[in-house]
Amino acid sequence: MKNILWYSNRLMKMTFPEILYRIQLKIKEKFDKYWAIRQSQIFQPTYQINLFPIFTLSKDNTAEDLGSWQYKLKVPFIKLADAALKNKIDIFGLNYDFGEKIAWHQDIKTGKKWPLKFWSDIDIRDGFTVGGAKFVWEANRFYTLPVLSLGFKFTGHNKYAHKFLDIVKDWLNANPYPLGVNWTSGIELAIRIANLIWGMSLLEGYNFSAKDKEIINRFVWFHARHLFRYPSKYSSNNNHSIAEAFALFLIGIYFPHLENAQKWKNFGKKVIEHECIRQILPDGGSYEYSTTYLSFVYDFFLLFKIVCDKNKIDYDRKIDKRLKNACDYIYSLMDSKGNIPNIGDQDSAILVNFGLSNHENFQSILNTGALIFDRPEFKQKNFPDFKTCMLFGDLFLRKNEGQKDQEKYPMVSKQKKSRLLKESGLSIIRENTSIGEIVFVGNATPLGMPPLYAHGHLDALSFTLSVGGQEVFIDPGTYLYHSGGKWRRYFRSTAAHNTIRINEKDMTDMPGEFMFGKPYQITEHSLLEEDNKLVWRAGHDAYVKFKNPVYHTRQVIFDSQSEHLEIEDILVSSGTFKVEQFFHLHPNCFLDLKEDKIVVTCGELISELFLDKRLKIEIFIGSENPMLGWFSDSFNHLQESNSIVCKGSFEGDVTLNTRIKPGLPPASN
Repeated sequence: MKNILWYSNRLMKMTFPEILYRIQLKIKEKFDKYWAIRQSQIFQPTYQINLFPIFTLSKDNTAEDLGSWQYKLKVPFIKLADAALKNKIDIFGLNYDFGEKIAWHQDIKTGKKWPLKFWSDIDIRDGFTVGGAKFVWEANRFYTLPVLSLGFKFTGHNKYAHKFLDIVKDWLNANPYPLGVNWTSGIELAIRIANLIWGMSLLEGYNFSAKDKEIINRFVWFHARHLFRYPSKYSSNNNHSIAEAFALFLIGIYFPHLENAQKWKNFGKKVIEHECIRQILPDGGSYEYSTTYLSFVYDFFLLFKIVCDKNKIDYDRKIDKRLKNACDYIYSLMDSKGNIPNIGDQDSAILVNFGLSNHENFQSILNTGALIFDRPEFKQKNFPDFKTCMLFGDLFLRKNEGQKDQEKYPMVSKQKKSRLLKESGLSIIRENTSIGEIVFVGNATPLGMPPLYAHGHLDALSFTLSVGGQEVFIDPGTYLYHSGGKWRRYFRSTAAHNTIRINEKDMTDMPGEFMFGKPYQITEHSLLEEDNKLVWRAGHDAYVKFKNPVYHTRQVIFDSQSEHLEIEDILVSSGTFKVEQFFHLHPNCFLDLKEDKIVVTCGELISELFLDKRLKIEIFIGSENPMLGWFSDSFNHLQESNSIVCKGSFEGDVTLNTRIKPGLPPASN
């Protein structure tokens, strides 16, 4: 029954041209399934690969330069490379030891293996029979290859290059095309290709045999064939389409001897140039309305730019503009400690493994922006980070006249300002106060990228607040995808965000793990300065669906003199309704319920939360019934935290008043 409901909802999201396209794909799948045991008949190995163009990707960065930066920036690549030699791989924080041989189809959380059958016959949405597909995919993304190649670059020891090629060979043997779960998602193929090519770019000096070249050609050809044959289009045209196009472009550039390479290159370039303008909004945000997915998507376009520049290929310069705008967006959201609100889905994804987490990559993006866009105010305290050195070490050295001292490229202090991000649907109130910088982010984003809204959350009119670099009121995150069950539903729900829920109903229904029902609309969004006060105002129509409609508008006023935030939740209705007001706090924060307020202690700072006296207050920590009091800072990570729920019943129009007094010194309490 669940599958029938999912398919019916999925079908309703499709246009007629998409339905025809899906039928065509099914016909292709039937044909390819027939050929599944005859793969040798559709590929003839070639040895014509020219490795020199691949080496030029990293040719400007000498081992001495990279080694110096590795030591200075404390990136332990040799340690990581030695772990990779022993098949020890980090998978979402689980340091898993595969032993003598990597089990390419094994879910490391459940210990079960995905079946070796034709790829489209595998139901990756079933996250419980075997486990969540992401836990097997993560090991198959080849994140270990750049690490091994850096081990070779730093030491000159062939054992790292040998292991690099052994992994590629072993993977091909274990994943005969087109069988297995590792062929089911185009984005997974694309990330493997990116890590393979960037890894190979660091293996100059290694003696590749004819057999090595045959293995690499075979691996690349099957990936290209599949990606070109099954592109993500229509309702699936999200970050997957960018990834697939980027991989095809890379293959077309660096494997031009393969049949159809020119087609792959042209197709990939066309899609990337088109999708950059669509998927990075004019104000620099993500069209999927996910802050962390922006970090992931940004790198596809950045690395595309690098490949074009290295190979003297002209490309649409609007890409540079969108990359610069994305840096402005990140710079506007980031607090003094590098924290960014975790809006929308977060799966900890990175493109190529340069030793950074998804979250750390935001600071690297700003370091890169400081360098390539001449915006020194973007520069972070860790400038130049290792990834920036890997990608633009030659540019960094030129700008410093050959000197490696970081201080030769000075940090510029530029006051960040409050800002309305119109297209992204965010408003930032940023002020320096007596207790340090406060960063309030008001969320009036649309639900997500239509028509599935796959990576959005039900977070309209929610907010986050950072005080002096300490996150206080937070977006709880994502935690899990296909294998999430009740967790997936909770972290996407209205109750998991600092907003209002009416009549105990979500803002819309969730017919699938990556699908929402009818979207709500943002009815207003503004950030204005009035009488030395900053006023954020936003509204949505999610609850007009009731018999007695309820209209919700939220107004937040920051008074620079009192340094307080006043929240007014304006609810307009002609009937009776229930209200729940949610506040979620960072795990580092502790609560003390007083008579007229809640005292929030975060490290050395104390804040006060004054709630509407008409509401009944409940506090939850790590509760599963009801599901409240949880925080996930990255995929597969879960912590207990404090959630405050304020409940009441009302008839007719009502305004709920809340006041936040952030960051009092401890002595004043």
